[in-house]
Amino acid sequence: MSTRIATVFGATGQQGSAVVHAILKDGTFTPRAVTRDVNSDSARALAALGADVVAANLGDKEAVRNAVVGAEAVFLVTIPFDASLPEMTQGTNVIDASKEAGVRFVVFSTLPDVSALSKGKYTNAVQSDEKAKIQGYLEASGLAHASIATGGFFENVLKPFLGQDWEKTDDGYVLPTFMRPNAPTVQTWIGHDMGPAVVALFKQYDTRAAEILGQTFVLGSARMTYEDFAAELSKGFGQPIQVKFAGRVGFPAADDMLDAMTEFTFYPGVTIPDPRLEKLGVKMGSIEEFGRTLLKSYLAEL
Repeated sequence: MSTRIATVFGATGQQGSAVVHAILKDGTFTPRAVTRDVNSDSARALAALGADVVAANLGDKEAVRNAVVGAEAVFLVTIPFDASLPEMTQGTNVIDASKEAGVRFVVFSTLPDVSALSKGKYTNAVQSDEKAKIQGYLEASGLAHASIATGGFFENVLKPFLGQDWEKTDDGYVLPTFMRPNAPTVQTWIGHDMGPAVVALFKQYDTRAAEILGQTFVLGSARMTYEDFAAELSKGFGQPIQVKFAGRVGFPAADDMLDAMTEFTFYPGVTIPDPRLEKLGVKMGSIEEFGRTLLKSYLAEL
């Protein structure tokens, strides 16, 4: 097992678990998987695969410090909408501890500053704005770092939201969504691509520093409307998939995010897939492949 340690926060969540699995598969680093409950089924599963699973609440500075001591690299993802632990506090605690512990490189999962992008029109998308503030704090910290910005997750189609779930038709399926019609957005397969992207950065931050340090990479397979996304899913799934737009969520943070995505271009000037990640050896999964594999398995169980 490698003596080079990479600490992964949120290790049992969607992004963190993808990173832990990719680190284990690659073998260059030993993953130190950080979670609040080391006895959960998902934490035990990571330990069984060879990860060093440790407990830490991101509000506990001492536990966070222990989680990063001895680590060469850190992956940080913060969790929004926790009234007891603001997202900014989560981020600054990890960044401060990493700097104090001598961590050499940090990768942060980020989102755009919607308030700034919309020039103050949309101010409720705190799940995005807080990450942008954390990214600014990281950039000012002096730590060697890179950020990975995400789009809408492919995996969201596998999780019913507010009672919206797939509907079977005579010849295919209807996909309900709160996304807005005709809005080109970045589409991201987190489970397939986040892990390899982080591993590529961890392995090359010192040898290809000019290409990596201080960069904000955009993780995505395509920039397209949800109508076109459904059409690509159909190709892999093998049956027609129609989109049913469900209207407004009724939750200001979500609705402001979705409205802003419709009116403004997120990550302007960046080609999707991001050629900078491709040059580092990261090959994005396709929407068609997702439809052929995970979506087909999910709908078979309905």
